[in-house]
Amino acid sequence: MKIKNLRLETGYLVEPIPLQKGIAIHQIQIATIGEEGSRVQLSLDSNRCTIDSFGEAKACMRVAPIHLEADVELLEECDEKQLLALKFEGGNGPALRLALLPLCSAGKQAIVARLLVFGETGEIKAIVPMQGSSAGCVVA
Repeated sequence: MKIKNLRLETGYLVEPIPLQKGIAIHQIQIATIGEEGSRVQLSLDSNRCTIDSFGEAKACMRVAPIHLEADVELLEECDEKQLLALKFEGGNGPALRLALLPLCSAGKQAIVARLLVFGETGEIKAIVPMQGSSAGCVVA
C-alpha cells in the first residue's frame, strides 16, 4: 500500500477525542513520510484553545504535540473508498483506521477522510472528519 503526498487534518475539536492513556486530543494531522509512501506521521495536539466568532482557534495552551509514526495497511476497498489500518510499532498507539473518500482520479485532487477511533474492546469511540488535499494519489 502506497500513499503519496497525503496531508489530512481536523479543525479544532471543541469536544476532545479521547485516545489511549487518558490523552484528549483537540487537533489531529496525518501526513505521509518517507519515499516509500507506506508510513504516516500523526501529530496529536492536546492544547485547549479559545474560539473566535468564526469558530477558529485563537489563544491556545503551549504543550508540544505528540508525534507518532505508523505503517499503513489496506483493509478494504469499495466504490472508490479505501479503509486503511494504522499500525504502530510494537502494537503501541491508539487503535485507528482511516477511511479515504474517494480515491484520486482524473481531475480529482481533494481527499476527504474519516478517522475511526476504536476503544479497548473494539467498539468505535469516535468518527472524526478530516480534510485536506494531496498533490498525488492513493495507490493500492
